[in-house]
Amino acid sequence: MDESWATGRPDAHNPYATPQAVVAMPPPLREAFAYVPASRWLRLGARLLDQLFVLLAFVPLIVGLALGENMRGFYALALATPLLLIALLVANIIGLDRRGQTLGKRLVGIRILRSDGSHPTLGRSFGIRSVVPFLIAFFFGPFGLIDALWIFGNERRCLHDLMADTIVVPAQ
Repeated sequence: MDESWATGRPDAHNPYATPQAVVAMPPPLREAFAYVPASRWLRLGARLLDQLFVLLAFVPLIVGLALGENMRGFYALALATPLLLIALLVANIIGLDRRGQTLGKRLVGIRILRSDGSHPTLGRSFGIRSVVPFLIAFFFGPFGLIDALWIFGNERRCLHDLMADTIVVPAQ
């Protein structure tokens, strides 16, 4: 009596058996290279620091509004805000291009890499990770929350990490 149905192995003489092949599964991302993903808390801290720097750029404008009696002083302080925002943007772009780090990431000691361990291009580290999610959120609503919640997956990657094929790791 043929008991191939009980063992899960088809009969070698059965012409209707499904083809058998050994399929090698790719290793999980953690085993693909030697880097361990940065903790969720470090990533949150870096993000909060980056947002704090943006808020601090608005301090001159707020002070100018509070002291609004002298219009010349207000205009000087109001002009400082866009200049500080541009300086912050340039500093972050240079940091992303050279080290894969924004100012916040540099302060907490994490950086961006490609999922294969190589250094990402500026188009990936800034364009796909920052500009594309901003545009999606601008046109389609609460993308930021959806993006952030992906961090709770096993690989600790946000949706923008998956779109850009990047991972955030401790800086070496």
